[in-house]
Amino acid sequence: MNADYQVTYVNDARRLAALAGALRAPSAIALDIETASWWDRRAERVSLIQLAYRDEGRLRVAVVDALAGLEVNELRAALESTAVVKAVHNAAFDVPRLDRHLGLRVAPVHDTMLAARRGGERGYSLKTQAERHLGLALDKGARQSDWGARPLDPRQVAYAALDAAATLMLYEHQLGRGLKVEYRPRAWAAEAQAGLPLSDAPEVESSSAAQPPPVEASPPPHGLSGIPLALLGVIAELPSRYGPERLAASAGEDRVGLAGWVIDRVLGPEAEVDEDAARDAIASLCGLGLVRLTLERRLEATPEGREAWHRGRPL
Repeated sequence: MNADYQVTYVNDARRLAALAGALRAPSAIALDIETASWWDRRAERVSLIQLAYRDEGRLRVAVVDALAGLEVNELRAALESTAVVKAVHNAAFDVPRLDRHLGLRVAPVHDTMLAARRGGERGYSLKTQAERHLGLALDKGARQSDWGARPLDPRQVAYAALDAAATLMLYEHQLGRGLKVEYRPRAWAAEAQAGLPLSDAPEVESSSAAQPPPVEASPPPHGLSGIPLALLGVIAELPSRYGPERLAASAGEDRVGLAGWVIDRVLGPEAEVDEDAARDAIASLCGLGLVRLTLERRLEATPEGREAWHRGRPL
């Protein structure tokens, strides 16, 4: 598939205004972001916003520097327009962060990762999907970059742009196959429900005896499972081996050695670990105080983390 596209690096008000004007025409835009310090919820920032779109059939990508002091509200009209579909690969990572950090509520969203999964595919990372359906090899060499440092290396800009371009082409390919999956954060759905008048709210079933609901047992402190438990195991068994970026990037690809054994033991050898899901798990572990960053920016388990791993690890 032809992957020729033009890249524009947007780091001043003039280019941002031109981009906002160009985004009025497309019916679909692909969206991706890069984040800095994502493992620390208090320090996390959106570093780049990558937008891919068609201009008279030509593929264009804008890489917006979100740390350049720009007024990103200029993008709101396109990103929140109900007439423009936003294609995002693993929207559960990107969309909430744009809302949390920049106040941008991106919708409607076609999640290309969810579409691949619901289509019954195995191997639903963007890298795998691009290779399988687009014949496009994604260079992931820059993904462990420091996205908060400026100036950016040209290779970082090229890496960021390619992911957005691949997402748009994958979206177009999925539409041709009849795959459509809309993503909407649960929190937004709850807000919408809370705003309904009582007469419009769904009825809640109740028993004739009006018995109080059963009291559920509270989960044990830091009761972990799935990807968080698997990555906690890797960090506990291999202290100071991985930095946050390297662990997130390698969790799904480098299933070798003790780290691979731990992940397979917890999740099963057939389970896939998406990089963004790994990032969320690492950030959660740090936020719970189960994992910390050393002075060398390596991950190690705290005493509480080691205890949680020993309590939750498979026998």
